[in-house]
Amino acid sequence: MLNNSNEISINNFGFTYFNSKEPALKNINIKIKSGEIVLIAGPSGCGKSTLLRSINGLIPHMYPGNILGNVSIGNIDVAQTSITEIAKKVGFVFQNPENQIFMFSVERDVAFGLENLGMSRKVIREQVDWAIHLLGI
Repeated sequence: MLNNSNEISINNFGFTYFNSKEPALKNINIKIKSGEIVLIAGPSGCGKSTLLRSINGLIPHMYPGNILGNVSIGNIDVAQTSITEIAKKVGFVFQNPENQIFMFSVERDVAFGLENLGMSRKVIREQVDWAIHLLGI
């Protein structure tokens, strides 16, 4: 059975960070369908960030550790797919805005994600102009 291209499926997922004795996540099972709005809440240290890192590919590509189960987005297995490809389907906004801003102008920040996806300068310029106009900034 093929998943919806935007469905997030987490099956029997667990993750233990390298050099940690206790798993950050264990036996997580979630299906998020396209269009659904999901809130992930809990106290500090309960695994919210680890779960999001697992969806956007930072785990396992940037955070080493022991993985059980799998995370997929549509037909894409996150552990077997590059972060660049995953970024075409998943966005991530850091908890602290200061950690999200990289450039010295609003236009450059808006263009940042598109540049990382390898879009042409023409498309980037059109999309940046559209977004800035839409937001009135």
